[in-house]
Amino acid sequence: MSKAPGATDMIGNSGAADNVETPAFPRGGPKLDLMGAGGARFLVTVDTEEEFDWGAPFSRDAHGLSHLASIPRFQAMCETRGVKPLYLVDYPIAADPMGAELFGDLARRDKAEIGLQLHPWVTPPFDEVVSSHNSYACNLPEPLERAKLRALHDIVRERLATKPVAYRAGRYGIGADTAEMLIELDIAFDTSVRSLFDYSAQGGPDFTSAALRPYWAIEHKLVELPLTSVFGGLLRPIGTAMFDRYFETPSMRALLARSGLLERIALTPEGIPASKAVQAIDVALKMKLPLLVFSFHSPSLAPGHTPYVRNNTDLEQFYSWWETAFAHLEKCGVTPVTVTQLRELAFG
Repeated sequence: MSKAPGATDMIGNSGAADNVETPAFPRGGPKLDLMGAGGARFLVTVDTEEEFDWGAPFSRDAHGLSHLASIPRFQAMCETRGVKPLYLVDYPIAADPMGAELFGDLARRDKAEIGLQLHPWVTPPFDEVVSSHNSYACNLPEPLERAKLRALHDIVRERLATKPVAYRAGRYGIGADTAEMLIELDIAFDTSVRSLFDYSAQGGPDFTSAALRPYWAIEHKLVELPLTSVFGGLLRPIGTAMFDRYFETPSMRALLARSGLLERIALTPEGIPASKAVQAIDVALKMKLPLLVFSFHSPSLAPGHTPYVRNNTDLEQFYSWWETAFAHLEKCGVTPVTVTQLRELAFG
């Protein structure tokens, strides 16, 4: 039985014995041949989540959902480009009547795909202390992570009346136990690995050496679709070895980027200029990556909810970013793909 928040025997910051390192989700595995898809493809993923103050401590109830009214504009833009977004829905979205109807309808009309995104602090059972450490689901005891993931899965199945096709751990907090949990739920695709990024200083995973290509996390059972990030600049070939180890400060990284020596570029409109995204697409294609995975947080679709879209000017730049990216992808012959299509390629 779930204990109420504030219970004295709730799981604390570690959730485990001290000095025990959390086992890691596979950072690589056998490559998945997606070239049967007819060349490089791209997937648009949306961390579909509640609005909250990114600068405040985590909270179970200090959040909103007003940006849901802004989803249709983004969806309409995608439809004009023949793109079916993958909305990775978390618990507050699925529990909200408007959220359930909006995304359930898109799935029923085959205009989008639905996946899961686990934010532990707003997903029952609430048996853990709310903290930064516990915001990474991989830091929770296995039974609690499993229970939260099951609760999220069940509410999406019930309220949206659709089967989730993929998973992303909130804050990219995926652990070694998560893979088997996904297989039990018949979810064959994960997209929690943010290649080239390291969250270990915050208690999260380290993905600096993770593969950029899709791979079998568990062969013939679970596919990993890493979010696409690449290094640009003259030092790009040694970026993985040097970026986090020697260039840790924002000022040093800014200097490297301005000098054209080294820059990490993620395929997201959040904090990445459109010109850099175009550069990253070109680098990814030179690397012969078969799949480019884009991402952003749904609250960025309305001003004032994320640091990336503070006002209407930022919002229009956000949409201009997508138009630039879509146009460049089309120019390069990179076409959209869905998880359903990828499943056919991977599993036959």
